[in-house]
Amino acid sequence: MAVLRPSLSELATRIATNTKIVEDYIKSQGLPYPSFAADGSERFPLPPPSTPELEKIHTARQEVLAATKLLYDLTAGPYELIQNLFWSLADTSTLHVIHHFKIAQIVPEKGDISYTELSRQANISPIKLRQVLRYAMTNHVFYEPRHGYIAHTAVSMLLRDEKSTMWALVGFYTQEACRTNGTLTECLEKFPHSEDVNEGPWSLAFDGKGFFQYFNAYPESAKRFGVAMSSYSSGDGMRVASLVTGYDWGKLPEGATVVDVGGATGYVSVEIAKANPSLKFIVEDASPLSLEEGKKNLARDNSDLTKRFEYQLHDFLTEQQPVKGADAYLFRFILHNWPDKYIKQILKNLVPGLKNGAKIILNDVVLLPVNSLSAWEERRVRALDMFVLNIYNSFEREEAEWRKLFAEVEPRLRLDTITQPSGSLLSIIQATYVDE
Repeated sequence: MAVLRPSLSELATRIATNTKIVEDYIKSQGLPYPSFAADGSERFPLPPPSTPELEKIHTARQEVLAATKLLYDLTAGPYELIQNLFWSLADTSTLHVIHHFKIAQIVPEKGDISYTELSRQANISPIKLRQVLRYAMTNHVFYEPRHGYIAHTAVSMLLRDEKSTMWALVGFYTQEACRTNGTLTECLEKFPHSEDVNEGPWSLAFDGKGFFQYFNAYPESAKRFGVAMSSYSSGDGMRVASLVTGYDWGKLPEGATVVDVGGATGYVSVEIAKANPSLKFIVEDASPLSLEEGKKNLARDNSDLTKRFEYQLHDFLTEQQPVKGADAYLFRFILHNWPDKYIKQILKNLVPGLKNGAKIILNDVVLLPVNSLSAWEERRVRALDMFVLNIYNSFEREEAEWRKLFAEVEPRLRLDTITQPSGSLLSIIQATYVDE
């Protein structure tokens, strides 16, 4: 379909055709029907795309998402489309209010509550509360079952549990990340060519503190960020399963050691270990809290794996790799957080510990040319590109840019392959250290 002149009727047909594919599958499998009702499923009720049939269903769903967005934008027209873009500021600000004042916790899980009583408990003017919540309702966050009363939807129910990843995500994005929206332009004006993590939108938003400095100063916020980011491991296109099945771990030697560099709690290595019983793992991270959490989780949930795991404190940016002669060094969704000059240092710190034939495995974003992906996938990848710009002063890289990085670091680091597992937004990059 034409990018600039799509057909309204063709879009509508595409939506109808693919919606029927998805709906028929849901009904045939007896899955929960999609709903905004408070007892509705919190995720769209499709299993992960683990079979060709499920891949087809997920592709159909992506087609629906992409085509409905395109149909909406085309029908709105350029003028209204621009208006909608800046009105979206209210999407974030209303979520911030709901999160900060814990509105979802005040609204009863079942039944409803009046604006008057909600106002009293939240200590917000009932008129202002009504303004905020009625806008939020346009995004299906709460609804008004009768005039002047508020009740939950499946969307607002996600904000009731303060230990959930969604609670952490909303807190991070509305209280911290959103501040970078106001400093991006200033950053590009002030530091137009900077590769310094302390000269990005985040540092301008937080009194000169770069992202990592900020979280060193505020450990509770760092913990919340860790919980928030863990949700990406279970989201569409980001599941660890794509790395587990998409890389041939069996080609590593029997009893091989894999070093999970910057591995946080080691949750990625745990999934790989379950599927590869001969492999051993050393999880490295600069955060003692993450390592302790990983040890605790492993002992509680996968005690049979404890003999195959070690946890080690390591700052990959400032220290040389302490584990010498391992068979593989894994970086999952790590290096994209850093501008080029830092990645070069990280890889240089790795080199002295490498033996001939050692593998460096990256599971990260490799940008494809514009319009290579579905519109739904394209928007997600470009949003991620903006996220790493705002937060880390970094960028997502194309294949040529990854290859250039490795070549400039060390000629003995030979980039072998770049593959993208089906259904994954992350590619698997393998390099081999050839000491000739």
